[in-house]
Amino acid sequence: ISSAPGEDETGAWSPDGRQLALTLSRDGNLDLYTLDLATQALTRITSDDAIDTEPAFAPDGRGLYFVSDRGGGPQIYRTALSGGNVERITFGGSYNISPAISPDGRSMAFITRLGGASFRLSIMDLATGTVQQISDSNDDESPSFAPNGRLLVYATRVGGRDVLMTSTLDGK
Repeated sequence: ISSAPGEDETGAWSPDGRQLALTLSRDGNLDLYTLDLATQALTRITSDDAIDTEPAFAPDGRGLYFVSDRGGGPQIYRTALSGGNVERITFGGSYNISPAISPDGRSMAFITRLGGASFRLSIMDLATGTVQQISDSNDDESPSFAPNGRLLVYATRVGGRDVLMTSTLDGK
């Protein structure tokens, strides 16, 4: 899909399956690009001295959520594919990564670091900014919504084993 010079990292499918959002360092720094799969046209979405990575499409396909250290530490931001303002989404805590957007666009699951070493699954109501911690484990990563938007799946460690867990949006 991509063999550009430099680092090629994380990819995310657009909702219609026609594009991939990619993190590439082809212009010297890790920024976000979209790749049109039919034409192979590559479009740069972000241009910042910070590292921009972990893209996730908005359900309408017109925007991206992503992780950037442009505020001093990893936080989640969003921007329109057409360009324009980059808006910071997470403000609680100093380390928030791995955005996953619900199919209806109302919620965002993500991983937040609590204290020095606990990485926990949280969910944000995107309209209000209210955040709820979902898990009580310490090594959560890679959240994803079920197609119906009512369940989350994520990776974690339980009893020294790597496992996949599911949870409802309220953590039950």
